[in-house]
Amino acid sequence: MTMTADEKAALLKRYSDRLAQHGPKIEALGWSKPKHRLRYRVLLEYWLSSALPCPLRVLDFGCGFGDLFGFARERQMPIEYTGLDINQDLINVARQRYPAAQFLCIDPFEHALDAKFDVILSSGVHNYRLADNRGFAEQSFELFDRYSTLGFAANFLSNRVNFRNESNHYSAPEEILALALRHSARVVLRHDYMPFEFTIFVDKRNAIDDKLTVFVPFVEDCGRSGDEQA
Repeated sequence: MTMTADEKAALLKRYSDRLAQHGPKIEALGWSKPKHRLRYRVLLEYWLSSALPCPLRVLDFGCGFGDLFGFARERQMPIEYTGLDINQDLINVARQRYPAAQFLCIDPFEHALDAKFDVILSSGVHNYRLADNRGFAEQSFELFDRYSTLGFAANFLSNRVNFRNESNHYSAPEEILALALRHSARVVLRHDYMPFEFTIFVDKRNAIDDKLTVFVPFVEDCGRSGDEQA
């Protein structure tokens, strides 16, 4: 299941209230430390480190102020960016801050998107406690799979923590890994850049070289010929 109507209303109010209190700062998005830029780097670099379409068509799911676009622009990362959020107040800030980017205010669980994207990225969307966080993650991944051509990535709070906030949800990395493997056999889980968070990458470029039984992009690392040795 997706979040309930009451949960959605509470989420919308939470962010609008924070924006009114803090203004368009990271605190309004629930971040207490400036680590969002590291999250953006992790989400983007996986896709931009390999031969992909240029610019890469990116959907930022739960984009907030659209600062992932700002980060990519600073780093001269070649992306064609679309930000999506269900909160109109946040989208208004995003459009004012980044007029060169495209932004959508829509709930894609209720209204179909009219385009597909190379990759879908999601930061912080799965961190709030819901009645059914597992179901929300499952439906999110199904949505990401449906509207992406190359793959998707999302970050999560890890349950390997030394402190818990009652309003947050902490995911078991092994459970999210199992969920990701439903969508592709080519999956990467990174739990190495922060001690209490992780990012999962689901790569749909999963064609296999039958002789070598490796994914095609890694054939050259095997010396190419599968006839040499098993």
